[in-house]
Amino acid sequence: MPQAGDEFFQSKDFHPWSRVKDQILASYVTAYLAKISKRQADIILIDAFAGPGVTEDGEPGSPLIIIGAAERLAKGRYTAYFVNKKRKHHRKLKSILEYRGLAHSAIAVLDDGPTYLSTIAQDLGRESVLLYVDPYGLNCAFGYLEPFLNRSRAYSTDLLINLQIPAAHRLAAKNATNNGKCVTDRLSSGLERLTRAFGGDYWKEFIYSDEKPNIREKLLADEYKRRLASTGYLTYTGVCPIQEYRGGATKYYLIFASRHPDAMVICNDAMCKSVNEYLYHQEMGETLFSDISWKDWRDTSELDRVVVRYVETFPGRTRKDLWLPIIQDNFMNFTESEYKKSVSALVNSGEIICTTPIGSPQRKTKRLNDNCVLEPRS
Repeated sequence: MPQAGDEFFQSKDFHPWSRVKDQILASYVTAYLAKISKRQADIILIDAFAGPGVTEDGEPGSPLIIIGAAERLAKGRYTAYFVNKKRKHHRKLKSILEYRGLAHSAIAVLDDGPTYLSTIAQDLGRESVLLYVDPYGLNCAFGYLEPFLNRSRAYSTDLLINLQIPAAHRLAAKNATNNGKCVTDRLSSGLERLTRAFGGDYWKEFIYSDEKPNIREKLLADEYKRRLASTGYLTYTGVCPIQEYRGGATKYYLIFASRHPDAMVICNDAMCKSVNEYLYHQEMGETLFSDISWKDWRDTSELDRVVVRYVETFPGRTRKDLWLPIIQDNFMNFTESEYKKSVSALVNSGEIICTTPIGSPQRKTKRLNDNCVLEPRS
């Protein structure tokens, strides 16, 4: 008998926006493993809500996306745990891993995802950990993530969490409860579930506000992100709203948290590119413009003004070091390649100055690089 969430694994054609999170996951895991595999520590990859591995029409899911990158970039260095509560999903995924000869490094686990997180968190040592959490609905309480937020700062931990905040509107029953003031026994379980999922009842401030739904959701996602960083460990965070179409309702909020600034750079590009490519295809896929890249339609004039302002605020920073505060304040608004083009154009026009001499060890040719120091025009 079909169960909640089963329809998701039939075909992604029924929910094409889910491919955006797959693209982001693939980009993130690839870049993450390319960097982390250079360290001495063993690597642990955890997919707490793995699913069967493929859809019924054969499209790969998160386990195969993760395994594909791990086998290319960290073969023999990693152990991956793919958790399923549903036995049929567990069996299918296990058979796929065994057929591909991966069962030694990719382990299918039959368990409740959040419960397993509690178990494995107790066994962690010095390993580098990447945790992917993509539940159906809001089915992972914040408390299960807390052990990963409190690891020693000597170890590497990265989280990628898919949060279905729109489900909060249904569970909060804003109208039926009169903004939470009149709660019946029937509705109280939904409110308690929200409090567990978000790690407190602060969600009420946002969900019961008079703002538009998308604004309420984004404010809640930002506060959730802030709480991921509140221990002072995973301080680099970002939120990526994924819509069905431009201007439409948001389906997911994909949130990352890491202790390394490189994750900020990686996720900014991966999320900006994946979302804009998908939305452009949704708009232009059946038109004469379908063969034109989404990049060709980008208006980046605002980026020039942003760069000038940040050079004035942070004079003497290198091109690489200036990029981080820009994306922290303008996450997903611009890509790194757009930023580099903007810096070059501004230096050529004299609106900002590169003080790194041509022919120096930091700048051997006229071409700008990440080590070039930028100053405002005097």
